[in-house]
Amino acid sequence: MSSIYNAGPVYSGIHTLLGLPYDKDAKDADVALYGMPFDISTTNRTGCRFGPEGIRQYGQCKPYHEELDINIFDDFKAVDTGDFAIPLSYVDRDMDAVENQLYELLEKGVKTIGVGGDHTLSYPELLALKRKFGKVAFVHFDSHTDTWDWPDENGNTLINHGTPFRLAIQHDCIDMDHAIQIGMRGGFGTLEDHDFALEHGMQIIFGNELHEMGMSACAKRIREVVGDTPVFVTFDIDFLDPAVAPGTGTPIVGGFTTAEALQILREGLTRLNIVAMDLVEVAPAYDPTGQTQVVANEILREFLSILSYNKKVGK
Repeated sequence: MSSIYNAGPVYSGIHTLLGLPYDKDAKDADVALYGMPFDISTTNRTGCRFGPEGIRQYGQCKPYHEELDINIFDDFKAVDTGDFAIPLSYVDRDMDAVENQLYELLEKGVKTIGVGGDHTLSYPELLALKRKFGKVAFVHFDSHTDTWDWPDENGNTLINHGTPFRLAIQHDCIDMDHAIQIGMRGGFGTLEDHDFALEHGMQIIFGNELHEMGMSACAKRIREVVGDTPVFVTFDIDFLDPAVAPGTGTPIVGGFTTAEALQILREGLTRLNIVAMDLVEVAPAYDPTGQTQVVANEILREFLSILSYNKKVGK
């Protein structure tokens, strides 16, 4: 294992995602992480454009993962490629910028982990994945379905952080036979908000159902739904209860603990054919303690551990 991963204290040195080496070209990497500092499509509180920067301030990744019993970096290389260049101008141009930059990374043969930024960003990520792989399976942890019925004056769906997966479904990016959303709660503006997804074949496990069934049962359901299909995993930090992750723009009570989140990720995603992941909606300004960034760093570490484990078992 390279000593470069044995970083010093988190408060020292140059900050990167998970304390990883910086390499914009992702040369010889298995996994490329990237930031997406964008939040001009939020509908509640802004500030998650500072998510990548804030999470980097707490970036560290201890190599040994006790539950999976692996050294993450044995025959496994991950790098921080920096932030995507997003002009923050017209939203459609911003989406094109994200799609094209992610596609360039995917063409290098790496798996990717994006760090937002608001949840709008998953839409261009899915467009890039469609260009590379065709339709992909879909696992979505969140308190919102993000399939809002929000048309513009011409009847077209607006691009914002409440609509990315309506747009992705409309553009045939998601394999709806292998798609599941987990943790939705807190009420909906209209029944249409989730009926659209259900009518297109989405499986939804609402927050109250998840509390009742438990993490292991839900993890089993995820594996059954996804199977061996190449899959995109997206995690909105507001899947967690605001008591443990208050630094987000649209917090919803009744959520989940960090231990529950790590368990469901570990049990649900190991041995899946994961091609890309993202973590979104961290807004550091609403958590002066830094707790949310610490939690986000640990979610990213779990992502990386799962990808390392999957490589070791041939996935």
